[in-house]
Amino acid sequence: MIIDLDRAAPPSRPAPPVPRVLPAALVVVLMLLLGPSAPMPRVRDLPQVAATAGPSGTWLLTDTTLYSTHTRTGGQMDVVAWSLDSGTTLWQRDLDWFAGIPALTESGPVLVVSGAEDTRILDAGTGADRVDPRTYSVARPAADRVALWDGTAGTLALYDPATDAIVWKRRFPDRLHTVAATADDLLAVTDTGALSIAMSSGDVAGATREAVPAGGAPRVRVIGGRAYLLGDNSVTMIDMARARVVWTVRMLLPRAVVPCGTRICVSGGPGLVALDPISGDPVWTNVDWIGGENGIVRTAAGDVLRIDPDSGVVRRDLGHGLPAGDLLIRPDGAGLSVVEWATGQVRGRLPDTSPSGCRRTGEHLACQHAGGQVRVWRLF
Repeated sequence: MIIDLDRAAPPSRPAPPVPRVLPAALVVVLMLLLGPSAPMPRVRDLPQVAATAGPSGTWLLTDTTLYSTHTRTGGQMDVVAWSLDSGTTLWQRDLDWFAGIPALTESGPVLVVSGAEDTRILDAGTGADRVDPRTYSVARPAADRVALWDGTAGTLALYDPATDAIVWKRRFPDRLHTVAATADDLLAVTDTGALSIAMSSGDVAGATREAVPAGGAPRVRVIGGRAYLLGDNSVTMIDMARARVVWTVRMLLPRAVVPCGTRICVSGGPGLVALDPISGDPVWTNVDWIGGENGIVRTAAGDVLRIDPDSGVVRRDLGHGLPAGDLLIRPDGAGLSVVEWATGQVRGRLPDTSPSGCRRTGEHLACQHAGGQVRVWRLF
């Protein structure tokens, strides 16, 4: 091969340009800044389905109805039922009421309105009396039935709302404070002790005559088949089948007891305390936590935390807000956002709202405002 060194070689062909690919996130930013795009979807306002006509005292939200009480002068009180389907009043009852702040509980087809020395058993659909109010002075819901105490006659009766009948009646001279029930047992707490009574027959299966350390206004809740009695300065676990005190823990002003993993959590004066349900021994304590259930707690500063309930270790800080079941009610400009705390999805907004407390039942959310009015929104 002969190479001509005096002849210039032809110029080489330039390599084709390599296309540059922008990161997807940058493309999105440029599209938003430089080019036309569809408007971002607006978070919808949740539809309001019901509201009380004015300030309410005690109130109760169920799957279909909002019940509210309204105090008037001269010992008068109104009980009102509001339909969540139509938003209209189902019925209204005017009651003579001198028994302090009433508690509202729906038990099957009846609404139990109970106070310290008075009670009403009202038909949930009409507001009419289902039980003669002149006979019983104390009513306490017991699972799907109602325990009634007649102080004049000294008797305890079990009322079944489904059949509108008294199942049994037994001699019971001590004043009834509170009850708890399982499918088989009724635990009745009195001034002097506690009795375990068979739900089916009214037979006494066990009793303790030692004074149950419950103070003047005991409350009781059944968790995992065990009864926990909250007094003024104590928490007591009672064996329901035999009415036997298993353990008592001294605690300042306990307010509520809730499931807490394999523990029970008690909120009150010392903050939030997790107890071993078998022994009553404290497992962990946090004085800054107000309360919570199922691993969700609220701090004194108003933040919501997701915790490991068995150890008390914080797993996630959900920010400022009010917990309501699987939802978090969070401040958002002039209103509130309703957020699923597990996913962060915004369910909707509550415009012009500043609630002091909210409750969630099924597809509805109800909040009471600073002025006392209760409003209900549909979530789905």
